[in-house]
Amino acid sequence: MSAHAYPEAAAPLLANEEPERGPPRKARLKPNPLPKAQLAVIYAIKLTLPIANTQSMPYYNFLIEKLAASEGAETGYYSGLAHTAFSIAQFISMFFWGRVSDSRGRVPVIFLGTAGTAIFTLLFGVTESFSALLLNRVLAGFFHGITGAIHSVVGELSDETNQSTAFPLYDIISALGFVIGPLIGGTFAEPAKEWPDVFTNPIWTKYPYLLPNLITAAISIVAASLSVLMLKETLPSKRKNKAPVLEEEPLLGPESSATVIDVPPTVADLQPLSIRELLSIPVLRAVFASSGALGLAGSCYTNILVLMAYTPIHQGGLAFSPSQIGHAISGMGTVSILLKLCMPKLLRRFGTLGMFDFCMLAWVATFASMPLASLVARRAAAAATPLFAGKTAVREASAVEWGAVSIVLFLSRLGCLAFSIIMILTKDHAPGSASLGTANGLAELAQSLASTIGPTIASSLFAVSATKHLLGGYLWVFVMLLESGFGVWVARRIRKYRD
Repeated sequence: MSAHAYPEAAAPLLANEEPERGPPRKARLKPNPLPKAQLAVIYAIKLTLPIANTQSMPYYNFLIEKLAASEGAETGYYSGLAHTAFSIAQFISMFFWGRVSDSRGRVPVIFLGTAGTAIFTLLFGVTESFSALLLNRVLAGFFHGITGAIHSVVGELSDETNQSTAFPLYDIISALGFVIGPLIGGTFAEPAKEWPDVFTNPIWTKYPYLLPNLITAAISIVAASLSVLMLKETLPSKRKNKAPVLEEEPLLGPESSATVIDVPPTVADLQPLSIRELLSIPVLRAVFASSGALGLAGSCYTNILVLMAYTPIHQGGLAFSPSQIGHAISGMGTVSILLKLCMPKLLRRFGTLGMFDFCMLAWVATFASMPLASLVARRAAAAATPLFAGKTAVREASAVEWGAVSIVLFLSRLGCLAFSIIMILTKDHAPGSASLGTANGLAELAQSLASTIGPTIASSLFAVSATKHLLGGYLWVFVMLLESGFGVWVARRIRKYRD
């Protein structure tokens, strides 16, 4: 068996056996050095995507309430439709961008994606109707489909000996975006109300959410510039220097004991497999299915959390303000960073699949704990100080409420560790670099397909549960427990095919 087929056993096998492809390598006592400059560039580019995707979360339902003339939990029907429009476009474009990155290179795809993100983020800030918002979400989702190409760059800058560092760091960057994005949205929404002496121009009143979108668009423009000015091409067939990228800029210096052999690209590195050939590999099918189950859990959770935070207390919500929602989501990103700093050691200690199984179980605990926050908020509502935002009353949350919300956020962040692990599993089982973009694209495609139906299902289920008072308003909890339990089952099939 090859180290490639068994990711958790990769390091021990490399020390005792030869891999299936390429010449034998020397024993490695330490991980190979990583190209720090190129990783820094791709990490900086990656950072802009979650910022653009999350900066609207604090005010998203308030904006839709205004554009769709909805109120309370009923807004979930419209917000779910808007999220689904974004996800459908991302789903359609994921494979397209993956194939283009495998044929034309990673850099052109990343540039087009970040430039498009900048344009449609800015336009989102001047949306004046719900139909225009839906169109904007479709176009923004199309350009957000470049994540597979970004994953491929990280995969091609690392190998089996150092991926347990490269991928968790990459995911920490995503978590950092979840810290920055909601803070931008929650802080700079409605600047004419927050700082009336500074933002006196009528444009800030007409477009109350323009400022956070303007800031985010500027960040995306910087990312687009980095992609063409500093990012080097990593696709083997397009690199000018065919030597491994790992040798270009070592992190550890020449004294490192890691051994890097100059191995020319193989046929598998230069000629991609077809989709049918990739899907004929059982373990890859299991990886793709697990990616879909993970995407469904993550998308359902995010939509329900934001909707529940916005929804009035009597409908099972928290009645948070945009600023409170921004701080909650930002805190969620901070917890992710702290957890993911431990990822390299956890992966080495418990193995890739062991950690993946644990993270999928965490989603079950997350959905089971979400009603706790609502129940605590309902009991504390009488003593809270009421505020008002549009048609929906919001209020100051107590320390006990924040404690209950923190439990939910922490459990969800344990579950989200699986998003970085699924990238490792995809890279480990892809048959070669030339097929890595397509393999990543298929994994992302499965996630995107699940995310396409997730927002509509989750938001509509929450809305109908709250308005019809089904199972005490918590029918959505029962359904989410079933979904996350299915995710645990499908994830364990990877181990079945691997063993």
